[in-house]
Amino acid sequence: MEMHQVRYFLAAARLLNFTRAAIECNVSQPSLTKAIQKLEDEFGAPLFRRERARTHLTELGKAMLPHLERSFEAAQTAKQMARGMGRAEIAPLALGVARTVEHATLERVLAELGKSLAGLELALANGSSRELIELAMAGSLDLIIVEMPEEAPERLDCWPLFADAWCVVTRGDHRFAAAPPGSPAALEEEAWIDLAGDGCAALARIATQNGAAIEVRHQAQGAAQLRQMVQAGLGCGWTPRSLAAPPLSATLLPFGSVETRFVLASVAGRRRSVAAEAFLRAARAQDWALATGEAPDGAS
Repeated sequence: MEMHQVRYFLAAARLLNFTRAAIECNVSQPSLTKAIQKLEDEFGAPLFRRERARTHLTELGKAMLPHLERSFEAAQTAKQMARGMGRAEIAPLALGVARTVEHATLERVLAELGKSLAGLELALANGSSRELIELAMAGSLDLIIVEMPEEAPERLDCWPLFADAWCVVTRGDHRFAAAPPGSPAALEEEAWIDLAGDGCAALARIATQNGAAIEVRHQAQGAAQLRQMVQAGLGCGWTPRSLAAPPLSATLLPFGSVETRFVLASVAGRRRSVAAEAFLRAARAQDWALATGEAPDGAS
């Protein structure tokens, strides 16, 4: 079955006149008739019943009409989309951003991209760095902004963006806001809020290495939730300092430091779309470190 055969059939089914259908399709009537006959050969039965004055659809023709209409519409939509993408009128971008990333530079890059690509269609995914890397390797994401993995897949290309120190996040009236914890034992006296598996793991290791243990009591699915829970007095958080927005306080530990490097990554050897290339260029042109250069409250 070829698409021009379907187009001729649909015109004839709508007009119920082969001569008028041929004129509409800009072909000769013998060419239209031959194409429909080939279609009938494929289906194994007539699609039309032609009489002297009128042409009718057969029962098979009536049954096939809605299916062929959908097929033709889908083919036209795909063709228009391909043309639009070729002219960058449609520029899809599937971007994954780790839930531990909140960065003003990302907003600037996205704003720049929106202005330069009128056809930008952004699908933004959020998750842990491990989850996003798996999605990128599976082909579901074009680009990801994640924590640099200790053992990155060989096919993962990475471009450094910025580094962020992890801090204890508390309310402004908490004792750690006035003075950082003097010893690991002080951590045992607090309830801790975990950021969906991305927080508290390193803090727990620091505490264990110093003969202490922490109690992770609450779980937050995102940075905004964690900040709300901390502000409500449910416990302390352990996050990159860029996530500690006022009125919360961020305090570096004097006896253990953790710094995470964040990277922009894509799968090597996979052709990038127009939007992905544009985002990559815009992101690498920015100085991401400027937004994380100041020490947090209480940090030394």
